[in-house]
Amino acid sequence: MPARQSPSHQLNAKRLTFRGAASTETSCQSVGTDEPETSVPHKTSLPEGIRPGTVLKIRGVVPEKASRFHVNLLCSEEEGADAALHFNPRLDTAEVVFNSKQRGSWGTEERGSGVPFQRGVPFEVLLIATDEGFKTVVGDSQYHHFRHRIPTELVRLVEVGGDVQLESVKIF
Repeated sequence: MPARQSPSHQLNAKRLTFRGAASTETSCQSVGTDEPETSVPHKTSLPEGIRPGTVLKIRGVVPEKASRFHVNLLCSEEEGADAALHFNPRLDTAEVVFNSKQRGSWGTEERGSGVPFQRGVPFEVLLIATDEGFKTVVGDSQYHHFRHRIPTELVRLVEVGGDVQLESVKIF
């Protein structure tokens, strides 16, 4: 099943090559929408998976009456797929939950410190894949580091849903 997009939003994808300080090349995929708002739920296929160094940038606004929203890094597009990362800001209970799901069962929840989201306020979240886990940056501050429970190369889909006005999802 292809990634779902609303008809008024076109998905932009291109290959980029970066030269690092040691003259090594890293090939990355930049995927995202340049439209002012992206429909929710939003899904972007990642046929090559992700690897250490991959950055997911999610921008949006938390609506005034928001309860919860989520970003899932899923291992397939099938219902009930394993989740390498479940990032779940819960404004209704004033917490941010991190988890994974394997073979239909959720793991042990981890919670970030405080809630760096406010209703009615724009946000930017970076999910950075490292060798050890996913580093989460909200705004300009590191927020939480979630250790890998599922190998990142198995991730095939980014899903954003819940109470959020999504501006963009980009993968570098």
